Amino acid sequence: MSIELIGWDIGGAHLKAVALNGAGEIVAVLQEPCPLWLGLDRLHDAMNRILNVFAPGPGCRHALTMTGELVDFFENREQGVLALVQATTQCCSQNSVRVFAGPDGFLDPMAITAESAPKIASANWLASALWVAANVRDALFVDIGSTTTDIAPICGHRVRTRGYTDFERMRYDELIYCGVVRTPAMALADRAPFEGEWVGIMAEHFATAADVYRLCGELPDYADQAPAADGGEKTVRGSARRLARLFGRDAESASLKQWRRAARFFRERQLAKLHSALDCQLSRGLMDDDAPLIGAGVGRFLVRELAGRLGFPYKDFSELFSMVTPQNDFYASDCAPAAAVACLAMREVGPT
Repeated sequence: MSIELIGWDIGGAHLKAVALNGAGEIVAVLQEPCPLWLGLDRLHDAMNRILNVFAPGPGCRHALTMTGELVDFFENREQGVLALVQATTQCCSQNSVRVFAGPDGFLDPMAITAESAPKIASANWLASALWVAANVRDALFVDIGSTTTDIAPICGHRVRTRGYTDFERMRYDELIYCGVVRTPAMALADRAPFEGEWVGIMAEHFATAADVYRLCGELPDYADQAPAADGGEKTVRGSARRLARLFGRDAESASLKQWRRAARFFRERQLAKLHSALDCQLSRGLMDDDAPLIGAGVGRFLVRELAGRLGFPYKDFSELFSMVTPQNDFYASDCAPAAAVACLAMREVGPT
């Protein structure tokens, strides 16, 4: 497997990487847990694990995007951007690294200044959206990951978002802080029906969205790389035990069927939140009824369902790439920004 270029997406909880060959085909996709809030050594370890698997040659190039600058290990985002770029150049040859800076394209690490840091910070969504826009005329791109959901309208091969920073995008319902793994279940609802009554939910980190979707039978095993809320087993029984705690109950006090039904309620609350955000985007009138919802992220099974509810066709983000048969569970859709930044960089600088 000859690797020409690796796209990296440094998140706060995961490190994602996508490798391209000289023809621009995806030959490998990996995601490693990387709790960046615990220190930069976690990033070094995760990056080296991926490099050991990919085993790129000395001429391999690297394209970088990120959201990890947000973690509270850093004093502010500027410090985070500069630290993550430096950490990447320590693991990869500095001359081979280029950093995605949104409208400014790809920057040499040595050219990054305090002024360019805001364009680099949390710009991974734009890499994905630009790749969609390059391949599809009109669409609504929706990436539901472990922690967040990114939404970007595409019209006439142009990205038509109104925000750029996290604050702006949250303001316009283009960034929704809910995903299918790490989101605390208590953030999805403050009460839920149980045994014929509405019951208040404990505001405690007892269960996560991973428990909800495991009980619903939808969460891929490979997608959940985060520890459970109680550090316990990531099984259906374990998830029922954690969800029961939100009700002030033990799992044994009710049937598994009842806990599955409770999980479906939390699922519907999250879908309602996402549906509302999509309604907001669609109300702008940019899309025709035959434009697809393009789904990415480990939670893209929800994008498919939302497309059906809204009456739009569905298209998977992986369909926008030429991809050699994967060697593990991950697809380009699971690591959308890493795949996109790799292909955008390959297109900008060309093969060696």
